[in-house]
Amino acid sequence: MAVRKETIKKQFDEALPAMLEPGERVLAGAYCVSGPSPVWLAGLLGLLGMLLFGVQYYYLVITDRRAMAMKASFWTGRPAGFAFADPKDAVMISDIVTDAKLWSHLLYGRPGQKPLRLNFHTWWRDEMKQIVAALGGADVPVPPPADAAPPAPPPAPPVSSAPPPPPPPAPGG
Repeated sequence: MAVRKETIKKQFDEALPAMLEPGERVLAGAYCVSGPSPVWLAGLLGLLGMLLFGVQYYYLVITDRRAMAMKASFWTGRPAGFAFADPKDAVMISDIVTDAKLWSHLLYGRPGQKPLRLNFHTWWRDEMKQIVAALGGADVPVPPPADAAPPAPPPAPPVSSAPPPPPPPAPGG
């Protein structure tokens, strides 16, 4: 079983070129676990809890074009094939916690699907921060720079040139 970070990284870096498109450039990559916090699953429920909650191991890779996930073996941590890929611009991340004591996490929003919680062990914290930076940080709009021109005011409502309607007739008159 691959335990050392360098070994895991090397194994996925060797498997990755077969999945890249010509000219595609890798920006960031990290080993992660899907589902609820592994502290709760493994600590309280053990292996059975991890299996019941459908925990998956991935190596998440961000390129200049896409966000890709490669499956990792539950038992060995080695590459186990392709999981999914999304256009980089279509991915939205939220609920980002990069400095948790043991397991940092984020919600990975795939186009047209339920967000996927990805947990990153503290050993992969720097790589997780690179992933967050490569994906644009969060799902909130980025404010314009201070030297940018202020937004234009909304246009005034159109002025009608027709005369106003006559008043209604008085009752009883």
